[in-house]
Amino acid sequence: MSAPFRPLVLAVPFVLCCSVAVLAQCPEKPPVSNFTGPGRVVCPCFVEGEEAGAVFSVPAADLPIEVIRVGVGWGSQFGGAPTSLETAIRIRDGGLPTPGVQLGELPGPQLTDGFLNEFDLTAFGAETPVASNPFTVTLEFLNDNAGNFFAPSVVHDGAGCLGGRNVVFAIPGGWSDACALGVTGNWVFYIVYRPTGCGTDVPERIVASEPVWLGAPSPSPLRESTNVEFLIERAAEVSLDVVDVSGRRVRALVSGNRAAGVHRVSWDGRTESGDVAAAGVYFVRLTAAGETRTRKLVVAR
Repeated sequence: MSAPFRPLVLAVPFVLCCSVAVLAQCPEKPPVSNFTGPGRVVCPCFVEGEEAGAVFSVPAADLPIEVIRVGVGWGSQFGGAPTSLETAIRIRDGGLPTPGVQLGELPGPQLTDGFLNEFDLTAFGAETPVASNPFTVTLEFLNDNAGNFFAPSVVHDGAGCLGGRNVVFAIPGGWSDACALGVTGNWVFYIVYRPTGCGTDVPERIVASEPVWLGAPSPSPLRESTNVEFLIERAAEVSLDVVDVSGRRVRALVSGNRAAGVHRVSWDGRTESGDVAAAGVYFVRLTAAGETRTRKLVVAR
């Protein structure tokens, strides 16, 4: 397949039933592409559980950032293949030879043959904080396509593979540079991001239908400590906890009555018992005035 892809933006339709507090937010930056050429060469060479993707870096002055959209080129040799439901889009800290801790994921992406599929992570609550360069974005396969020239798969640009920028997770074998495996182009992946250093000022307005607000932990990933801001419209009993992916409390940050307004607390990355929390994905959970808000937090060691 050599014709350029058509863009396709994918997101779950949803309606916001009420307004939310508005914070200072950085504008998004132009897409950062891994591919350099116009070609679209299909690679039907993967089985379930394997991954393909790209290593990205952004200007150091923009860090830290949030990845807000991911684009994945997808096609088949002859076109017209059914839409494919794959395992996940994953974003990890670091690059080759071995990408590090997972920073975020979008489960169950559906990819359309012949399109440069764009996934809006913000529509799924999956925008992913990244604190440092490089970082790796991959697609994990659910459907086998190896050796099946009618099956859809990821594509590369056929413009010569750039070392250190294209990754494959193979079973067996683990992580490899795609160039070393004979891939002759760059995977058609791109990202759109926005910096997160434009301030976390007090919200410009508080809407009565949103009496509770919880800000994103900053920085995330946490390496030493992170700060969390929350707002309550009226004085209330507040519980602010760090929990693991199973919902088990790891550390209580706030417990008790708090006055109306904006509050800031910090977490040093330790559990209730004083142990250092293991690397991985956690959540900050705020409960106040009968409302619960949750934000994702990544711990990197």
